[in-house]
Amino acid sequence: MTTQAATTQAVTTQAVTTQELDLMDPKTFGNGIPHDHFRRLRRSDRLIRGTDTDGESLWHLVRHRDVAAVSRDARTFSSSPTTMTSIRKVDPSPPIITFLDSPEHTRIRKLTFKAFAPARLAALQAPIRRIVDTLLAQARDKGTFDLAEDIALRLPFEVLLELLDIPHEDRDSMLGWARQTVNLGDEEYDGDGTAGQDSFQKIYEYLLDFARHRAEHPTDDCFSLLLDARLNGAGRLGLPDRLTADEVGLFASTLITAGSETTYCSVTGGVLALLDFPDQLDRLRADRSLLPSATNEVLRWVTPVTHFARRAVTDTEVAGQPIAEGERVVMWYSSANRDEEVFTDPDRFDVARTPNPHLSFGGGGPHVCIGNGLAVMELRQFLEGAVDLLPQLEITAPPVRPETNFMNSVKHLHMRFR
Repeated sequence: MTTQAATTQAVTTQAVTTQELDLMDPKTFGNGIPHDHFRRLRRSDRLIRGTDTDGESLWHLVRHRDVAAVSRDARTFSSSPTTMTSIRKVDPSPPIITFLDSPEHTRIRKLTFKAFAPARLAALQAPIRRIVDTLLAQARDKGTFDLAEDIALRLPFEVLLELLDIPHEDRDSMLGWARQTVNLGDEEYDGDGTAGQDSFQKIYEYLLDFARHRAEHPTDDCFSLLLDARLNGAGRLGLPDRLTADEVGLFASTLITAGSETTYCSVTGGVLALLDFPDQLDRLRADRSLLPSATNEVLRWVTPVTHFARRAVTDTEVAGQPIAEGERVVMWYSSANRDEEVFTDPDRFDVARTPNPHLSFGGGGPHVCIGNGLAVMELRQFLEGAVDLLPQLEITAPPVRPETNFMNSVKHLHMRFR
């Protein structure tokens, strides 16, 4: 059989399979991740072809090995002009770090690393625990609360504002804008479809002004640290050896809007998992040494960001399937993290799971999440603070999910203390 004939047969065969569910339609994820569908797709020996909402043809990658391979091959698969699909597929101007390739991506990543250096993260442990304890205490005082709105949404944003040293008098405004940037496309958050972009613009303009001010009046805060960073050898590549104030402002605004997603999704998803598997909650309460593995298991189980896309810059192949130059592939982390070839009993939540090579921060390579250490710290501190409270809690209404296929989030989880 010729390559073209094999390709045609694969597309024809799999088209029947994918007619059941359109993975680019946010409504497909209205009741959570369609794990049964992904399980069937993983059993296929061919890649699955799909179509984005704008009509662009693409390939779905659902197996752990394929997602990891493409993630690590930045020479063949580009993040430019965007890694987004569906409603989030917009032409960013200026492009954020997520949508850049080397050498520009490498330059910005190295220059911003100091914001997440081990010493700086270590200094955040006490503030993170204070934020967690305060949010949990407020929920307890209220008695009845919305875990998604009152804790999951506020925790990462408050930590990021602390990391960036945003003045306290401006934080309520920033939190209000930031809230509208989550769950893009969902009417409650995004209104007529422009509220999210409008709020991102307000955040960007605020942080741009703040960065320009710090360029003229440096202190010892995060903005000054980023503005003062220098990259050795940048000149040989014809690249600037420092970040401009505008680049720092853009990076900070990206951090505020994109850096919340992991914790936001993992807090609600982790609580639901522990309540659904009470034996695992009891196990974690009895042995706090399991907190690191429990944190990783929540990240695998939830998989906060469901997917990203890459564009082939040359003719290539994945799992024997020819991919033409210019075609896009979608890496489904939600499916990879339940791959039976990698995880024993993948549909079982296990707080002691080891090893746990989940891909919730990407599949490795240069684009692995730059803030993964901070996200892990936030989630672990939350679990440590909440684990003894969970037996006292009950869910008072079914979880409400937003209309999105990008994040595995819960927008409302009403609970009360017994």
